Amino acid sequence: MAVYEEHGVRFEYPDGWEISHEHQDEDFTVTVESEGTAFWMLSVLSGRPAAEEVIDAALGSFETEYDSVDVCENKEQICMLPTVAVEVDFYELEMVNHASLRACETDDTTIFVLLQMSDTERESAGPLLKAISDSLMWDSGDDDELNAELDPFAFKNLFGGMDVIDVTTEPENGTLDGIEGPRSSEEES
Repeated sequence: MAVYEEHGVRFEYPDGWEISHEHQDEDFTVTVESEGTAFWMLSVLSGRPAAEEVIDAALGSFETEYDSVDVCENKEQICMLPTVAVEVDFYELEMVNHASLRACETDDTTIFVLLQMSDTERESAGPLLKAISDSLMWDSGDDDELNAELDPFAFKNLFGGMDVIDVTTEPENGTLDGIEGPRSSEEES
């Protein structure tokens, strides 16, 4: 996996996937594209628009672009914040495509994540797109400059799918943050 770490955002993405970013005023968007049609996109919106408005605008684009769009809500949260989350199935060139849209508001920005793939890519690209989302972290700006220098990886996980482990402390009783490793058959008996 490669690592993207700019503008207070950090995530891992598969080696060989193309990454691009664009800026407009204080907003920025980062897109990671597979070799096929699957992609993952993160937009950080500095104006802090309401998460519902961001999702509604994205859904409006899908409904304008495609004749048949099915939408269902999802309860996945970003950074344990109130999150608007929807799943979208749409049809293009006689193929079913899937998109996941997530938006939440932080103290000073709105974060929007879109991942999209065709049904034929779900098995291969789906887990990789989810892994990108699970690794997504952002620097909340809560720490002062000195703390940021002492701990350059002081990021918050947005999706909560990946535990952030403090490698500067010793694990207790041979466990890693209370998570025991696999047991041998002798230990189980």
